[in-house]
Amino acid sequence: MRLLVACSICLVYVFYSTASFAYAKSKSISVNNLSVEVVNREIKVDSEVRYRVDEKVKSALNNGIEIFFGFELELQMQREIWPDTTIAILKQKFRLKYHALSKQYVLVNVDQGQERSFPDLYSAFYYMGRFRNLVLANLDSMELDKQYQVRARARLLSENLPLPLRIKSYFSKDWRPSSGWTVWPM
Repeated sequence: MRLLVACSICLVYVFYSTASFAYAKSKSISVNNLSVEVVNREIKVDSEVRYRVDEKVKSALNNGIEIFFGFELELQMQREIWPDTTIAILKQKFRLKYHALSKQYVLVNVDQGQERSFPDLYSAFYYMGRFRNLVLANLDSMELDKQYQVRARARLLSENLPLPLRIKSYFSKDWRPSSGWTVWPM
């Protein structure tokens, strides 16, 4: 009985230490810069995202698996007592795949239908991480006497993985890298 309890405690310890190590490694996507400006009564956002993924993800890409990434922006009105209210949401979805015949990485902006090819993964990630003049909202949708913030997040969209990898993503953070929400006050 004591042996069973000791083994259970060891398994729990190994599980949590492995999970925390995987979490620390998975913080591989980061939203680095964000600037917000008003031009012609529109709120425009520029941002830079740095993508770094685990070797397992790179291997899947190089073996023909399409990987989807998402970038999300939210404009929120801050409130003191109640939760913040989301005024506007902007999402960008990208599909990245490796074309073995041409030895090129093909990046598709799913929302706009634009497709570009890159000679290496670094170039594809660099291009995917540059957002310029994204129109987030119009000033007409805002109350001028309130405080606002912009939240940004970039992540690998594990829900678009093929089923065997999607199941793995439930148990391994290597398949769910995310920057988490980064907040900038306006």
